[in-house]
Amino acid sequence: DAVAKGEKVDVAYVTPGVVKMVKGLLQQFPTIRAINLECTELPPYADALRMETKLPVFDAITCADYFMSARKDNPRFGLNQWQCDWDENHEEYELGDNL
Repeated sequence: DAVAKGEKVDVAYVTPGVVKMVKGLLQQFPTIRAINLECTELPPYADALRMETKLPVFDAITCADYFMSARKDNPRFGLNQWQCDWDENHEEYELGDNL
């Protein structure tokens, strides 16, 4: 209701309901092996869902982290420092330049 009104959501109040709903879906569909929270309003509930369901939970934040980590150097192994250091200069950009 708060989202529809453009108000702040009381995450602590809503979390038990989200967890209960997901547990109900898992009972109805027991072959579910992961949860994908597609809405950007849902990441605050991801940890509670991980804890309660013991399933991997993907949300906008974990997916962005995953995407960005695929483009970054991993200092633990492989070729280190293969990326050029940032020269700290910003390129001029206008919306739509890279389309």
